[in-house]
Amino acid sequence: TIRAAAVCPTHLVLCCLSAPEQKEVESGVKSVLLSFKVPHRLWFCKYRLSVAKVEWRDGDNRTVHVYQNGSDQPGEQDKIYRTRTRMDENLLKTGDLSLTLLWPTDGDGGIYSCRVYNRKGDVLMEKQVWLKVKVQEQVEVESGVESVLLPCRTTESLDGDVGVEWMDDRERTVHVYQNGSDLPGEQHQCYRTRTKMDENLLRNKDLSLTLSWPIDGDSGIFTCRVYRDGDVLMMKQVQLKVKGQ
Repeated sequence: TIRAAAVCPTHLVLCCLSAPEQKEVESGVKSVLLSFKVPHRLWFCKYRLSVAKVEWRDGDNRTVHVYQNGSDQPGEQDKIYRTRTRMDENLLKTGDLSLTLLWPTDGDGGIYSCRVYNRKGDVLMEKQVWLKVKVQEQVEVESGVESVLLPCRTTESLDGDVGVEWMDDRERTVHVYQNGSDLPGEQHQCYRTRTKMDENLLRNKDLSLTLSWPIDGDSGIFTCRVYRDGDVLMMKQVQLKVKGQ
């Protein structure tokens, strides 16, 4: 939904400009665009009112991205979005307030709101986009099998000090690879001695995880995150279903 303040001689009137927008993508895609392009004439009116700040927030009121004083403000972002968002560098000239979110996961699904403020702190314009992220990769096995493979391959460059982290949907650490070796001390106790990754995973670009002796309680969504110097290089999700015998 887009709402904008109509320009009047003495006051601002908030009005609706369009129907709600929905966006659906599959997890594993490199990015998703939450579109917000303001008509040129309308944006020109807002520019005359001295737009000072553009802010995107998610449905939990976490700060996704802030543009203020002519530049992005990464220090204002919630940590889960840092290094994962982009906006047009010339948005004040173009009126393109769209947000690019890198490596969306199912946890990113929900309502995103963009608000435009003037220097007095008044909301000049607002739009909401509903994002739905579907988990594409699904693996199903019977409990009692010796192991299950959660596939994850990449074409991204894995040079330098690259870390790989697998997490489950309860935010428990499943497996960590960093500085050239596994870090079993970082794992949640329920996964210790039960996980393996390719010994040459960076060279082979094979980040798949082998989980030994899967049980029904292991069912859920597993997320593989690859990072370097704090920047997320890629994310992929796999949904595991373990059927009881």
